[in-house]
Amino acid sequence: MKKVDPTFTTVKKTVCPFCSFGCDLGVVFNDFGIKGVEYIKEGSSKGRLCPRGSAAALYLNHSKRLSMPMKDGKVLEWSKLTKDLKKILDNPKNVAVTFDRNLTIEEYESIISFCDKTGIKNIASTYFEPERFLKKFLNKPFSLDEIENAKMIIVLGDLFNQAPIISKALINWKLRDRENRLVVIDTINSHTAGFASDFLKCKVGTEPFLLFSLAQENIGNIDIPAITGIPGSKITEISKSYKQAKNGLILVSLPFAHTYDPLLLTQGLAKLNTFSGKKVVPLVEFAGFEGNQYFGSIVNLVKKKKIKHLINFGELFPFYYPQVLKNLKALNIYSTSTIKYNECTTIPAALNLEKEGTILTNFGKKRLGGNIKSSSGAKTISEILSLLQEVSGKVKRLNVPEFKIDINERVKKLVEKCASPKKKKVFKLIGEKIAYNFLGFFEQEILKLNPHDAKKLGIKQNDIISIKSKHGSVDLAAKLTKDVENGIVSIPAETPEVKGLFDFEIDNNIVNFIPTEVEIWRKG
Repeated sequence: MKKVDPTFTTVKKTVCPFCSFGCDLGVVFNDFGIKGVEYIKEGSSKGRLCPRGSAAALYLNHSKRLSMPMKDGKVLEWSKLTKDLKKILDNPKNVAVTFDRNLTIEEYESIISFCDKTGIKNIASTYFEPERFLKKFLNKPFSLDEIENAKMIIVLGDLFNQAPIISKALINWKLRDRENRLVVIDTINSHTAGFASDFLKCKVGTEPFLLFSLAQENIGNIDIPAITGIPGSKITEISKSYKQAKNGLILVSLPFAHTYDPLLLTQGLAKLNTFSGKKVVPLVEFAGFEGNQYFGSIVNLVKKKKIKHLINFGELFPFYYPQVLKNLKALNIYSTSTIKYNECTTIPAALNLEKEGTILTNFGKKRLGGNIKSSSGAKTISEILSLLQEVSGKVKRLNVPEFKIDINERVKKLVEKCASPKKKKVFKLIGEKIAYNFLGFFEQEILKLNPHDAKKLGIKQNDIISIKSKHGSVDLAAKLTKDVENGIVSIPAETPEVKGLFDFEIDNNIVNFIPTEVEIWRKG
């Protein structure tokens, strides 16, 4: 019998999987199991971790971890699961394979190899987060030294909340030299905006107009100052200064359903990048992969009854997008998951913390050592696939069909969407991204509401209020703050219940979640 040594510890180094920064960390184990996290000073983030990374050990032993396959809320034996999956693979034309967040490059290649060998032709991404359009800007590795060398930085979004590891470098840079200029573009007041030299607080969804204007691009007969709320003289001055700045960066984060057209926004970033000659650095949760088609094509095939079964690899689908499921009622869905859910047949999957493989980060590719044992019952994607088919060999990455973007047409549609709600007592709900709200594990989401709107509705600080959209309703505590304008409410969209409130569009077969009209009232 082994003697327990309460003083014994061992550290297993890994890479934080919760955003594209890929911070280096160590998970500390003792004879009783997981003890905590150790900071790695020689890592790319210089020994710092955000709340998600600091709590990484909690995910490994979380009470919600899935340890056995489940169907209709009941345990399904691995042998029965394997038998069912092999049966549907007998007719691969009826099967679609999809994937989303937290796959290694090797797992993605295994999925494509699996599809190739089984004859599955319909392959798509279910990573519907708006940041997926920013992947093309990750082609050049980033270094924190690039912040130190900049004279002017433009930030889109709230980096201090979404990617807090960057905050120290950005604050030190701003305070070191009075001539260093930080421009922040956002719809709401934020921690990042509080440090800005210039805060361009634009109206909901109008960020693309502002980016094109800063790039001095003509996008039709549109009154940019009127639609964005930013004076034309300020836009012109910042545009000129940014182009002339010796060194600079465009740092970008895109929260869920914060803008109407992330594709047009990405085009605006590309134009500003070309105009200024300065690098775009996206801060994303995950650098996703592509299939051979967009998910909207899968939806159309389901409607035509050409697809009967869907197998998803990742962590998000379908649990975090319940409103999308309404289009897939006829489907038999199998999905990997790290957490217990009852909506479909779930397969226990390993976290990236528990894998061996390669991931893409802002600092380039990083290697996961695989030296942390998977949670009881969880398997990597490659292990799951090996139960069904031998998968090996190098494969080419898939590319979705390209389509030409009609900027002028998209601009016209965006102008209509940015108009104020026509109905009284209707608010625009937008998403935020706050690190300590991650997946709802640490803090429950709260709804930010302007005090003026709250007074009219008889709502006080911390009151429980109901938020209702056409997709459902949720009860949350209210936070009264002038950070949001009248008629606007915001929320960190981290749980299926809250993400399920938001409306979505399928545009060119791409699923986009957008700011959503909601009703709110004080409960009770």
